[in-house]
Amino acid sequence: LMTLWAIFRSPLMFGGNLPDNDAFTLSLLTNKNVLKVLNESRNNRPLFNRSNEAAWVADEAGTKAKYLAVFNKRDTTAQGPRANQVPVELTALGCTAPVVVSDLWTGKVLGEFSGTFSPHVNRHGAGLFRITPKE
Repeated sequence: LMTLWAIFRSPLMFGGNLPDNDAFTLSLLTNKNVLKVLNESRNNRPLFNRSNEAAWVADEAGTKAKYLAVFNKRDTTAQGPRANQVPVELTALGCTAPVVVSDLWTGKVLGEFSGTFSPHVNRHGAGLFRITPKE
């Protein structure tokens, strides 16, 4: 849900005792990359909403980068070579040249992509990415 709340720019409220949080919960609440999407992204909008998958996109303020949130809505684990991938046509984001994709939750650069970006997302899961034009 944090990915949806961040790309949707929903106010975040926490109903727990902060000193009692485990490291994982604290990492959800303090991830600087994700909080930047929540606080600074612009033009946030749905990209598509299909039966088994959905995506939202937003602009990074002051740059040509985009934020992309993808959601796997499948109730069962898909089978086959493209199992649980959520394909996104990069041209739908306005990206006609190669881009560099970073995972905002892990901070890892996933690589260079052109045409389609198809991240693996577990069923009922989500991914949040920064899409940057390659310079």
